[in-house]
Amino acid sequence: MRTIGEMLTTNYGARQAKQQHCAEHGAYTSYSAVRGCWTGCPACVRRREADEAADYAETLRREAKRRETEARIGRAGIAPRFAGCRIDNFQTGGDEATRMRMERAKAFARDYADHFADVSANGRCAIFAGGMGTGKNHLACGIAHEVLEQGYSAVVITAAGMMQRIKDSFGGGSETAACAPYVQADLLVLDEFGAGNPTETESRLLGMVINARYEAVRPTLVLTNLTEEDWQRRIEARIRDRLRDNGGKRIPFNWPSYRQ
Repeated sequence: MRTIGEMLTTNYGARQAKQQHCAEHGAYTSYSAVRGCWTGCPACVRRREADEAADYAETLRREAKRRETEARIGRAGIAPRFAGCRIDNFQTGGDEATRMRMERAKAFARDYADHFADVSANGRCAIFAGGMGTGKNHLACGIAHEVLEQGYSAVVITAAGMMQRIKDSFGGGSETAACAPYVQADLLVLDEFGAGNPTETESRLLGMVINARYEAVRPTLVLTNLTEEDWQRRIEARIRDRLRDNGGKRIPFNWPSYRQ
């Protein structure tokens, strides 16, 4: 590689040279450039160029990661209403007892997201149970956002919506293939779990997804309005067992609706 002096001589003709001293790298030869300017310490120049190249590469890496995260969020199916929901902006309030219950739910969500690598490794599920408007979707989508930002995949959908999409995508293919997007997601968030009156086929498909995720050791987060009594009565025992296995918890959202 040619020196700076050789390049200047080639490009601009003979140039003056003088000895300079760099406080860090010692003596070096400085050459007159243009408009009375002189070249600096070549070692410092190389380091500065290397730092600039590294900064540029880091900028590109971050931009690629941002685009990748946005693409995952787009595929996750988080509704626009919940796009801004994060664990940290979940508001707690009410009397002291209510606030403490809300803080416990928020703390669980924070721990679940922060330790999702462990959650994913052991397939630990969770049940957010409570009335409408209590923030179940807010915290669930907050968890999903953080999981996506960590590089995992997630799908957020209602139980009925998932079963309808599975039925719509049969198209002569197998049920296993139709269920695959919901089985393979690193985190599946199922809203309105236990709502309505599913047909025998829908109940079977729901059981297939839950069981396949259980066998693949993938966590499922379900949101339900059912009381504990109705949960025991309406949800198949095998599904209840799968969701509570290996430390799966039922988190109560037992406070008034935000919408009141």
